[in-house]
Amino acid sequence: MSDPAIVFYSDFNCPFCFALNERILAMGESAKVEWRGIEHMPAADAGKSTLVDQTQLINEVAVVRKRAPEVNIVTPDFRPSTRLANRLLVALADIGRHPRAELRTRIYRAYWQRGENISDPQVLGQLCRTVGVDYPEANLAADQVVEQLAGWQREWEGERFHTRLPAMVSVAADKPVLGFPTYDLLSNFFSGEEIGLAPESLAACELKPRQAILLVGNLGKERCNTTELDAAYQFTQQSDFAAAHQWLKDQDCLPDMVVIDAQQARDEALTFCSELRALPVFRYTALILLADASDPGIELAGFDVGATDVLFDLGDAKVCQARLDLHLRMKRSATLLASLARMDYLTELPNRRECDRKLEQEWLRLRRHGEPLALVLIDIDHFKAYNDHYGHSLGDDCLRQVAKAMSRCLRRPADMLARYGGEEFMAILPETTREGAETVAQAMVEAVRQTGLPHEASSTADWVTISAGVAALVPEDGATPREISELADNALYRAKSGGRNRVCR
Repeated sequence: MSDPAIVFYSDFNCPFCFALNERILAMGESAKVEWRGIEHMPAADAGKSTLVDQTQLINEVAVVRKRAPEVNIVTPDFRPSTRLANRLLVALADIGRHPRAELRTRIYRAYWQRGENISDPQVLGQLCRTVGVDYPEANLAADQVVEQLAGWQREWEGERFHTRLPAMVSVAADKPVLGFPTYDLLSNFFSGEEIGLAPESLAACELKPRQAILLVGNLGKERCNTTELDAAYQFTQQSDFAAAHQWLKDQDCLPDMVVIDAQQARDEALTFCSELRALPVFRYTALILLADASDPGIELAGFDVGATDVLFDLGDAKVCQARLDLHLRMKRSATLLASLARMDYLTELPNRRECDRKLEQEWLRLRRHGEPLALVLIDIDHFKAYNDHYGHSLGDDCLRQVAKAMSRCLRRPADMLARYGGEEFMAILPETTREGAETVAQAMVEAVRQTGLPHEASSTADWVTISAGVAALVPEDGATPREISELADNALYRAKSGGRNRVCR
């Protein structure tokens, strides 16, 4: 049997992976593919589907239906764990590539076409029988199986793949494609041709790691029994408040929940809770006070300092699971809704609402300090003609690639690039002169040009280009952000009237 030409990292509960598997089958290219199963949602549980989970599923399936109308797919009611299914395919390594490919497809279709629970051993056992193999229950937890999957997981979580799914790598060219490609792009990829896309520009699922919980104080199992939560969440315990403060300062990724012992040191616990809630980064964090039930004023005091809830006894593992799991689901919902309200789904940039908020905020701040504010208003040249010529699917890919190319030109944390509407973008550059903003705008024009995206319908160039208008001023009392927006808009008009593919002030 020949060696595989393509390595495919995939997860059974990712709809883009399912649709890509279907396309590879339709193209007759499955014999060229080596499958490597990973878990992009390690905490997924078929029995704990939330509104957030269902919303994500609906959105992802909608994208698949738009981009792959030939693929038959339903929206399941839940997102199952895929650990057992992944182990099954590895444990059956000796049955040959073709039977495993058939079983893999049947597992995908059981979930994405019939809504079956593929984390259920009975479902997997029945699927095994349909392809004429025995369910290898005794081998599923073998060290060799677990270590193989752990190695693939580490590969996928490395820097190369940006934890995006599907992820494919051409063995010969050693080039990855991250996300769900169009049929033509997939054909080019399998034939070894240059596909002309940034590898991370396509629609994809991303790693959704386990939520993290910080326990602060003397919280043993008799008071906070997390036994039922250990598999689904990541726990860290700090014995006192000073140690907890230091631990939080050292973390790049903050916990989703902090459970605080308010029984041993009531006042310190309240102060610690108040200090955390005052920080913007803990706005949506669940802060739980575990208190002494004999303290009559602790509940009101806890809510006054910003506690999410005040609880008294979590010694029962099932009660602990129900209580904390409820607050973590609510935290996920709040975070997701806040993110959706601020972000543009297609380009993953801030949307116009967030852009307007940022502009107002920087205008007021820089007016107090007497510092300049610069704007760059950007428009993709002849984008309607691009959509008409190439279709809206490639038009969406174009928007994503242009957005990513321009984003790489912003270096400072305070700078923001937002999708302002349609094919129009705005860059907000605090404490930047007009000359500095022109430098950034020119870098954006060059970055988009270097993507080399073909644009046969453009009268400006044979590739995708942008035009940019630059404005800068020092905010003054009595003036409004609308003034600088109008200056940038007028400058953009001059850039487009002057031939496009340029920067004007």
